[in-house]
Amino acid sequence: MRIDSMSFYTAGLGGILDNQSAMARLNQQIASGQALLAPKDDPVAMSRIMDLTDRVAQRSQYANNQANADFTMQYESNVLTEMQNSLQSVQSKLSASTLNSDPQARSNMAQQMLAAFNNLLELSNSRDPSGNYLFAGDATNLPTNTPPYQNSGTTTPAVPITGSPTAFNGNTTTRSVVIDAGRQVQVSDSLNTVLQPGVAGSDLLQTLDEARQRLQSSNAGDLTQANIDQFNQVVNSAIKNLANIEYRVAGARNEIADVKKSTQTLLLIDQTALGNLSQVNQAQAITELQTRQTTLTAAMTAFAQTSSLSLFKFL
Repeated sequence: MRIDSMSFYTAGLGGILDNQSAMARLNQQIASGQALLAPKDDPVAMSRIMDLTDRVAQRSQYANNQANADFTMQYESNVLTEMQNSLQSVQSKLSASTLNSDPQARSNMAQQMLAAFNNLLELSNSRDPSGNYLFAGDATNLPTNTPPYQNSGTTTPAVPITGSPTAFNGNTTTRSVVIDAGRQVQVSDSLNTVLQPGVAGSDLLQTLDEARQRLQSSNAGDLTQANIDQFNQVVNSAIKNLANIEYRVAGARNEIADVKKSTQTLLLIDQTALGNLSQVNQAQAITELQTRQTTLTAAMTAFAQTSSLSLFKFL
């Protein structure tokens, strides 16, 4: 059978060019790490990759929100624990107080009421690691000189004795964070039920300020059993309301922990599926590239030698 020289030349050259094109593609895949370089390579797979990419991004955002929310509430939990400890210390001291205490003992207790007052006021105006007030509602960025709770205490004892009332500059709106599809978690609380515990309109800080004044007073009639009972009632109510906030925070953190496990599992599944679809097998691609290089070299050598034979020159 007669061999057409042009057909031979075209077929041989075409094979070489195809091999070079395949090698160029392999080089691109190895360099980029991507199996698919354009949507036309595999439209169905590319659509699946886009879907998985969106899901991975969304789950990653949920995971980030979960971590931030838990960190904020862990910080809040620590502050609430400090407040609880301070209130329980006040409760213990008030319960142990008597009308017959000597002036020095009453003065010491007055100083302890002042220390508790200052500590609780400072804790109520705590900021999270991002600098936002924990208990200001959504008014998180109040000016430095206008914290959520303001109470300067009474420097000059009033007649009759009353404590200094507390001003609230924030609001009671709580903040929430999306931790999963259709799921939000509350990440802030109002302390108004603690600082305004609902005992005859009493103000906790004002009560501590009044207690300090009455304990310091040299007039024995300024501290009665009715006063002590009311102070105890206000503090006990504040402790109970504070515990309710602590329970809510603990429950929210447990919810986040459960959602976090699910998110991490699904994120790993999606990331694995995305990698299998989109990422090139580097070892396999390099092996194929080396094989094609060897084949191409052999083909080019054979083509050059064969095309130079005299037979083909005269056919």
